[in-house]
Amino acid sequence: MKKIAVLAGLAGLAGLGGWAALGSEPRITPPEVVHLAAQEVRYRPLGNFSRNGKSATPGLQTLRVGAFEIMKYQVSRNDYAACVADGACIDVLTGAGNTAQTNVNWKDATAYALWLSRQTGETWRLPTALEWQRAAGERQGDAAPDETDLDPGERMLAQYRRGVLLRGESSPALRPRGGFGVNSNGVADLAGNVWEWTNGCMESGEIHPDGSIEEREPYCGVRIAGGRHQAAVIDFVRDASVGGCAVGLPPDHLGFRLVHAL
Repeated sequence: MKKIAVLAGLAGLAGLGGWAALGSEPRITPPEVVHLAAQEVRYRPLGNFSRNGKSATPGLQTLRVGAFEIMKYQVSRNDYAACVADGACIDVLTGAGNTAQTNVNWKDATAYALWLSRQTGETWRLPTALEWQRAAGERQGDAAPDETDLDPGERMLAQYRRGVLLRGESSPALRPRGGFGVNSNGVADLAGNVWEWTNGCMESGEIHPDGSIEEREPYCGVRIAGGRHQAAVIDFVRDASVGGCAVGLPPDHLGFRLVHAL
């Protein structure tokens, strides 16, 4: 009874949705989603690739993404607080509010997805890296170095410069839900200053002379976060701005939104 009372008290928080009793288990209204039709995207894998023993950048690949539904807004602090109150999520001490839930790692986001699936009776999960790029549309940037055999120092500098250009003069200050506007797909706050966890993994591999990938192997201890540019972040890191970003510039903040299985 005490747990139900706590959850009921959170029902009035903005962005959480309504609670409805089903037997003895509380349920929540599923979040607002945007339906995206199947479409091809131009995608560049992120990781450590080489050509003839030298670091190199894989070429862009044209890949098809199936239809899916994705949350219009990022999971908010209010949303996440309900999972904490239910004992299913770790309290990361950011409090409640209508801003995006930040300071969460990949494991926190996955735990929330499992909890939301139980609460709604539907299947929710983190997007794949390809799905996130499909949803981002024109807001997805590419900070990859040139597709040439640069030495490691030149590659790092090139990636850093391109990441800085993509970020422009952005501020790390969080904004209320919708504060970064809606993109052409109708999805809000994509590529603002909150990077979003995906289920995509960092990869390593060997590249053909034409830029295609000959061999590839995922390393899922490092996950892809989507934002103004892709970032590869160790899965237990909650604040990549102070360390834990495996490739390129670190994200300002780490948050997430989920995909609804069709």
